[in-house]
Amino acid sequence: MSQIDLTDEQRLIAEHVTGVFVEACPGSGKTRTVVARVARIASILPPRKGIAILSFTNSAVEEFISRCHLRGINAFNHPSFIGTFDSFLFRFFISPSGLVDISERPIIVDSWKTLGIEIRLKGINSFRGAGVTLDMFDAATDKIDHLKVSHSGLRKHVLDHQEAYESAAKRRRKGLLRLGYLSAADARVEALQRLNNPEWSNALGSALAARFKEIIVDEAQDCNPLDLRILEWLRKHGVNVSIFADPDQAIYGFRYGNPCELLSFSKSYGVTNCLRLTGNFRSTHSICALAASLRARENPDEAIGNTAKINIPIHILTYHGVSVPKEISTWFLQVVKENNIQTADAIILAHGRRVARRACGLTDVTDTGGDSKVAKIASVVGEFNSSITSKRARENALRTVERMILEMMGKIEEIETPAHAAERKKIDRRWLRRTALQIVSKLPKSCDNSDNGRIRWITTLREQVRRHNLDYRKGTTERTYFRKPIKIDWQNYIQEYNSINNVECATIHEAKGREYDAVCVVIPPDTGGNMFTSQLLTAWENRANSEAKRVIYVGLTRAKKLVTLAIPAVFIDKLKTMLQDRFVNLELHEIDTARA
Repeated sequence: MSQIDLTDEQRLIAEHVTGVFVEACPGSGKTRTVVARVARIASILPPRKGIAILSFTNSAVEEFISRCHLRGINAFNHPSFIGTFDSFLFRFFISPSGLVDISERPIIVDSWKTLGIEIRLKGINSFRGAGVTLDMFDAATDKIDHLKVSHSGLRKHVLDHQEAYESAAKRRRKGLLRLGYLSAADARVEALQRLNNPEWSNALGSALAARFKEIIVDEAQDCNPLDLRILEWLRKHGVNVSIFADPDQAIYGFRYGNPCELLSFSKSYGVTNCLRLTGNFRSTHSICALAASLRARENPDEAIGNTAKINIPIHILTYHGVSVPKEISTWFLQVVKENNIQTADAIILAHGRRVARRACGLTDVTDTGGDSKVAKIASVVGEFNSSITSKRARENALRTVERMILEMMGKIEEIETPAHAAERKKIDRRWLRRTALQIVSKLPKSCDNSDNGRIRWITTLREQVRRHNLDYRKGTTERTYFRKPIKIDWQNYIQEYNSINNVECATIHEAKGREYDAVCVVIPPDTGGNMFTSQLLTAWENRANSEAKRVIYVGLTRAKKLVTLAIPAVFIDKLKTMLQDRFVNLELHEIDTARA
């Protein structure tokens, strides 16, 4: 990348000699600037010195590597490092010495929710319905933040039995630790405990300072206070640390990140090392105005890219009822076509996957077929082969099949991830992934709605699994594992991942870091004691600090030309007044489900 391609702001940051703290608005060319900075540093690296680039999701890391390769930059061989913050902690803080008094090799998971770890009380104090994810309990103290429990009934139950919940969480965490499992928060607590040992701390600090010319942390708004303490420790040991962040895009609440703490941390850099990237090269003036309505900083970013002359208003779709209607996708694509945007460049986003799927006319398949393995793998085939499935969702589908393979072999524990089980049992992970992929690829992509059609599909499934000559656990065969489901409509799961309009859908978290010509953000109704949307609108109106609000902000700022907001009709008066007061150009539509 030529420095001539950069703006003055971007060039100043790319060429800044010392560590820098950069606050960047959406579409301001942050990734381009980070790539340019990496290229400059790589060109002057002394022998046996590297760069570390850290982010908070694998998709963000993959996107950054792709951008560097497009620019002909390959600066990630040893001694350089690129990966997530979690992988950095694992590589340099946790893995070298393992866990005290624990024989199992440690493994870090993003959150306990990914393993389905919930805290529930038993007996007369049990609560019917959802449990409390272990992530809601502080990793260091096991104290719970009851405000993070969105369900009002469960939140009251937690308050009434707080001591019992916290005791149960403490026992569960210790049990997981004995198996070698740490959440991202647990790993940080473990790392900081080790840094309290002066000898260990000085040795590691000196080693990292000798290895890395600079450590760059991208998407640093997702840092929590423990991350910031680790970064502060790195700087005190002479490591050059550069930070790139947009506090308004902090949407990983389970990490307990706090944008205010990040801004406080920025003051340690001093005025000369705190720089900004301003101007939005991605979005229109209307989108910039809508984005500004969601944050404390009231002035909209200036639209300065190719889309700056586009005058498409923000489209508000209102709907009635207690669930998200499938007609949202039909109305959204109608607006997309009216503005000469291709369907392939449009996406429907929501905070939760279930909401996004319903807006696309897809059935909720979260609990596919109960315990039926046939229904579950039918769902995997449908999701894997769907044109609207995200890369992350396709990856999760393959992991489901990997788990099935290991279960048939008796090589995995209930809460274990396939990757950890394969490592523990010395199973080649490439073989495991290849086998899962071959099984899914060979299974029919449809199934006739008849007894004969269902029997043929199950027979094919068993034959494909049998071809791999798996070493089954005692008492297991393809027939006993893949039993004929009691529910006769399981074959619908194969087709249910195809949107009625073939428009892509995803969670906002999955779309973070990406961009589209048109985005529809779907906001669900308040149901079942969950007051998500009421709380969102209150925070929006008052410009209050709210993760739910920041999630919506991230979703709509993915758009270049067109934003559509789908919202329950009961909230439209408040939203309309608020946005008009903030000079957002609107166009209102009411979804008539009887006519759509």
